[in-house]
Amino acid sequence: MNITNIKKHLKLGVSLCAWLLLFSCKQRDDYPVFEDPKIVEVEKDTIPPDNTKEALTQKIIDGTDVIKTFQMDSMTVLAPGVNRMHVRFKNKLDQAMSMQVLELDLTQPKISVFALSPFDDNLFTTQVLSDMAKYNEGRTGGRIIAAINGDVATSGAPTGSFIRLGRQIKTSTTTATANTRPFIAVKNDETVVIGNRPNTTVTLDPYNLNDFKHLVSGGTWLVYKGGLITSTVTTVQANTAIGITADKKIYAVLVDGVNNAFSVGITFNDLGKIMKTLGCSHAFSTSVGTSAVMVQRDKGIDNEVAWRVVNKPATAAGGANVNGIGFVVKD
Repeated sequence: MNITNIKKHLKLGVSLCAWLLLFSCKQRDDYPVFEDPKIVEVEKDTIPPDNTKEALTQKIIDGTDVIKTFQMDSMTVLAPGVNRMHVRFKNKLDQAMSMQVLELDLTQPKISVFALSPFDDNLFTTQVLSDMAKYNEGRTGGRIIAAINGDVATSGAPTGSFIRLGRQIKTSTTTATANTRPFIAVKNDETVVIGNRPNTTVTLDPYNLNDFKHLVSGGTWLVYKGGLITSTVTTVQANTAIGITADKKIYAVLVDGVNNAFSVGITFNDLGKIMKTLGCSHAFSTSVGTSAVMVQRDKGIDNEVAWRVVNKPATAAGGANVNGIGFVVKD
C-alpha cells in the first residue's frame, strides 16, 4: 500500500470515529430524568409550654414517683362522663414519656363497656383496633366513643377467656391460669367488674361465666383489692392498663414505648403505681408492645365516622389485636 492510500484510510478512520463520537453523545429521549434529591425534614417534636396541670396529672405527681418533670397535658371531653387526657413528662431517669389516660364515669346511665371482636365475628383472627371499632359498632346499641386493645395473642387467639354478647367464644381451662388471669367483664345486669385473683394463694371470689354478657382477659395484675401487685418483670415497654374504682369509674391508661425520643415506655410496677393513685381498687395490664393502641371516635375523610389512633404505635394504625375493649355511649 502506498503512502497516498494510507493517508486516505487514516482520514476515513478519523472521520468515522468523529461521527461515532457525535452520535454516541446524542441525548436519548427515553432516558429517565434524575432530579436533585429533596431533603425531607423530620417533623420536630415540639412540646408547647404549659404552666397549668390537670387535676389527674397533679394526682399522679403527688401519689407516685413516676413523673419527675412535668412538660404539658391536655384534656379532651369525648362525651358526658368520658374524658381523655394526654400527658408529656420526663420520668425519674429524665427519659421522655407520653401517656394517655381515659376516664369514664359509669354512674352516667348511658356509658357501657363492650367486648370487641375482629370483623364482628367469632373466629380467632386479628384486626387493627380502629377497623375493629367500625365493624362492631352496629351491635353496641350506641356509639363507640373510644377503645383500647384487649388480650395478649397466642397463635392468633385470645390467651384468656373471651365472652361477647353472652357467647363464650373461649374459656380458659388451664388449671394454673384459669382463675389467676385478670379480666374485665360486664354482667347481664350491666354491672362492670374486674375478676380473678393474682395467684392461687389468694381466696378466689367465685363467679359464673354464664352471668357475663362481655368478658375480655388481660395479661398481668397491677392492683388487687387496693393493693399493688409487685412484678418481677422490669422491662420498659409500651403498655396498656385498665382499672376500676370503688366509685364506679374506669381508667384506661396507655404509655407509648416504641420511639425512645418520644416515649420510652413503662414497667408494670410503675404502671401499677399510677393505677392505684388514680383510685383503682383492681387494675391489670391488657397487653404490651406493638399491640398497645388507644382510639377515639372522630371524623375522617368526607366527614365519615372514623376512629383515630391517639397514641404513637410503630405503625399508623397500630398492631393488629385479637380483641378489644370498647367504651360506648348508648343512644
